[in-house]
Amino acid sequence: MSRDVAPPRLVRALLVPLVVLAWLAVLLVVGWLLSHVTHALLILVLSTVVAFALSPLVQLLERWLPRMLAIVIAYVIGFTLLLGLLSVVVVSAATETTTLVHNLPGYASQAQAMLPELVRVLGRFGVTQSELDQAQGRLIEYLQGIGTQAASDAFDFVRSVLSAIVDTVLVFILSIYLVANGPKMVAWLRDNAPRSQSRRANLVITIVNQVVGGYVRGTLTMALLVGALVGVGMGVLQVRYALLLGILAFFMEFVPVLGVIISGAVCVIIALLQSPVLAGIVLGYFVVVHVIEGDLIGPRVMARAVGIHPAVALLALVAGSELFGVWGALLGAPIAGLVQAFATAMWRELRVSPIQESKSSIITPADA
Repeated sequence: MSRDVAPPRLVRALLVPLVVLAWLAVLLVVGWLLSHVTHALLILVLSTVVAFALSPLVQLLERWLPRMLAIVIAYVIGFTLLLGLLSVVVVSAATETTTLVHNLPGYASQAQAMLPELVRVLGRFGVTQSELDQAQGRLIEYLQGIGTQAASDAFDFVRSVLSAIVDTVLVFILSIYLVANGPKMVAWLRDNAPRSQSRRANLVITIVNQVVGGYVRGTLTMALLVGALVGVGMGVLQVRYALLLGILAFFMEFVPVLGVIISGAVCVIIALLQSPVLAGIVLGYFVVVHVIEGDLIGPRVMARAVGIHPAVALLALVAGSELFGVWGALLGAPIAGLVQAFATAMWRELRVSPIQESKSSIITPADA
């Protein structure tokens, strides 16, 4: 006589969302705990980013060289390229920054000349002259406060620079360890996982490698592309500080969705100080860049890398920013990709496994 011991359909229907909610609660608790070790976590995250970024080069060199030698050569190449880029960028950025500081009084005069027109436009929206005077006074007080605070915090600045240097060394050392021992760590996890959980362990390792590694490489690719488009485009259009604007666009690209909009707004404002016509041209150029980054190339790169919808990336950006500030905004997208991948895998497993278990638990007449 056959006995079907599979759980009822209603129980299975309730089990899936409850398990997903339980895992989300666990993730929230873990996130709260990790927020109290932010500095150490940041070093670990940056080390992982560097390791994932250099892993393809190490794997390429490993075809012809021993692994340790391939790692050394990969880091020498990466460090040399970084120093070369920094030398060019720092010299050019210092020159352009000096020019910017020198031209600030002229920009202030231009802004002062534009105030009557601004007052007239704002007056249409009900903003009075007294309110503008109050805002101007607050702005002047704020700028004076910044100058005073900067002078008093010189020691803190030096200490921050030294701390950043130490953190950079730690990041490189830890990333070298991750690259050198990554395969051994993965093999150890697979070998020591319980036999009943080996398939799940392999799934976790695969998901983390695909999502995190893909996000790092995809974001670096898009940052280089957008930074080059902005820097070269601003140079061709003869917008001042083109190199600085390209560097800004490169770093802002690490902020999902809003990065190119923020860098574009800065470029338009600087172009507006030169000419309203130039500002319009720059605005049109950034529309093209945004289409390339947001509609043509970006979704394909990030969908292949992380596999999340741009709307999900925006929600992750807002939630991460609210919970953990700037670093939460930067890491929101890959964390959302991991959560989505794990939730999808759990959903599929919970939908399939009860059916498989019910089939295996049925005692046929032959068995009886």
